[in-house]
Amino acid sequence: MLRRVQTGLRRLTHELHRLNDVVGSRIELLPGDLEVLDMIGRRGSLSPRDISTATGIHPATLTGMLDRLERGGWMTRRPDATDRRKIVVEVVTERGPEVARLYAPMSKALNQICSDYSDEELARIVEFLDRAGGAAESVSQTMRDGDV
Repeated sequence: MLRRVQTGLRRLTHELHRLNDVVGSRIELLPGDLEVLDMIGRRGSLSPRDISTATGIHPATLTGMLDRLERGGWMTRRPDATDRRKIVVEVVTERGPEVARLYAPMSKALNQICSDYSDEELARIVEFLDRAGGAAESVSQTMRDGDV
């Protein structure tokens, strides 16, 4: 069963990357751009350094991504309220409906899948996903630090 879980996660990751490719091509963004945009949307205003640390994207590469996202009207940079020498990056919420419309079929499919599970079962799934995400984050950080 463990092998099936691992295989299922790999397939899910692959298919979500393919979905991001399709969505990105419709709005002229690369999959990495979408991932950065999603992270900023979930976490709120972040500094470029925080984004680089969280994603492992080299600062020079990230600068290009942020330039592309800003030119496209997807995000803005503004001075940090507590330290005006720093900048923070924020998503432009006006563009959100465009992305939501493209992901709507997937959201509908997930809603349908989730309707087959009880609240208790969904809570266990959420726990699993949180733990798996945390493990991936931890292993990624360890590898970036050169410990593996």
